[in-house]
Amino acid sequence: MSKKEQNRRLNKRERLEKIKEILKKKNISSQKELMEALKEEGIYVVQATLSRDLKELGVVRQSSEFGKKYIIPDSPINISSLQDLLKRVVVNIDFAENLVLVKTLPGNAQAVAFMIDNYFNTYEYFVGSVAGDDTILIVLRNKEKTQEVLEKLQELRK
Repeated sequence: MSKKEQNRRLNKRERLEKIKEILKKKNISSQKELMEALKEEGIYVVQATLSRDLKELGVVRQSSEFGKKYIIPDSPINISSLQDLLKRVVVNIDFAENLVLVKTLPGNAQAVAFMIDNYFNTYEYFVGSVAGDDTILIVLRNKEKTQEVLEKLQELRK
């Protein structure tokens, strides 16, 4: 079977498994490197699809002894990864009533929102978040919990 035939028969689940396998075996620090590693396996994917796959898998870029590298946290939320991400990319946090607005460096809002969603999803007052390119809107059930969320986010940034 040729690589192109193999690629056609690969479904999303199989592609995600292959991404996990590659990230566990190799020190990958960019989407371009990951695309090349997938290509070597006969898997051709465009950057937008790869970006969505990484988000779905909860992949984060973290410092290691080899520099930056993509990792898949063992649990849905890795506190040290969340803290590192918030320290590096969050520019400002503000609020209005039951809404919290988090500003990030461009291109980082979706990764931060994913981590925030996984961190706060066990709190009954947390509804969810919506992320753009550099802005996250966090929605809470009531305004009484806004200060608590702000304090938790600020504490994570320290």
